[in-house]
Amino acid sequence: MDLRQMKQLQSMVVLLIVASCCWGQQLQPQTQVQQRQTAPSPQGATQNDAQAVQPPSFLPLSPKHAEYIQRVLLHWQNHTEKIDHYRSDFERWQFDTVYGPRNTFKTYSTGKVRFADPDKGLFRVEKVLTFQPATAQTKATYKEIPGTHGENWVCDGTNIFEYDYLNQRLIQQVLPEALQGKNIINGPLPFLFGCNAQDIMNRFWVRAITPQNVQGEIWLEAFPKTAYDASNYQKVHIIINNKDFLPKGMVIFDRSYLKGKNHSRTVFNFKDREINFATTLEKLNPFYRNFYEPELPSGWKKVVNAAPTAQSTRQANTPNGPPR
Repeated sequence: MDLRQMKQLQSMVVLLIVASCCWGQQLQPQTQVQQRQTAPSPQGATQNDAQAVQPPSFLPLSPKHAEYIQRVLLHWQNHTEKIDHYRSDFERWQFDTVYGPRNTFKTYSTGKVRFADPDKGLFRVEKVLTFQPATAQTKATYKEIPGTHGENWVCDGTNIFEYDYLNQRLIQQVLPEALQGKNIINGPLPFLFGCNAQDIMNRFWVRAITPQNVQGEIWLEAFPKTAYDASNYQKVHIIINNKDFLPKGMVIFDRSYLKGKNHSRTVFNFKDREINFATTLEKLNPFYRNFYEPELPSGWKKVVNAAPTAQSTRQANTPNGPPR
């Protein structure tokens, strides 16, 4: 596997972790979160990584604020460790200052997310609307472009299956052992659910940013502490709904994001969220089976890529160009 393919694999893992809720790692209850404890390094990260990332300007938190963050994360952990099945629909807005319009989003997508404990997930984009600039005869608008397909990925715990519509291929990417099963929690974005509160505090500087006029929600802002995580994004906003204590929204800021100048970011809205819904009847549904065993469409080819080596993983973790 070459470096380009390795980076594509990491991109798939990033998005599957974002959309499929970190694969529902089972957790052990904790009574306290230590803000200053040294982080156990995620796959490919080192202790030097943490020293290379500049802490955000809001530090240090006041004792009252730090205690509030601890309580939120522990409650989140205790609630989500009971989840073994999850599904939701999503909306996604992608902003791209370089290749898209400067003052609005480039694409709007809708799709579905599925998850089954401990390591199965599905992320399927079903509709994509792309920005069309104004012309002398028409106003700017969004429309579906014939032949355009969004992402369609399935993870069975040991493989990621990608539907390549352009080339009519089903690509099976074998995951390295470090990302198989529950270890996939070591991926870049352990936020939606199933993550240990201590691990989040070890890897991220977290603060609450809930607007004063917002009711029934908790807004968190998280900055990565390691160069490994910081190579994927600048920061993340997570919006938790107080009723089900699951994220209803997430904003992933590009590394080059700069308010007022570069608005590149990805915004998710997770709606119609359901947990622990799987019944015997549900499991007989063809869609549910496809969740675990992707079917090869008629006339397509199947391509199997071996798991990357540890050396290629380290190379892919090193940024080789400027961010957008």
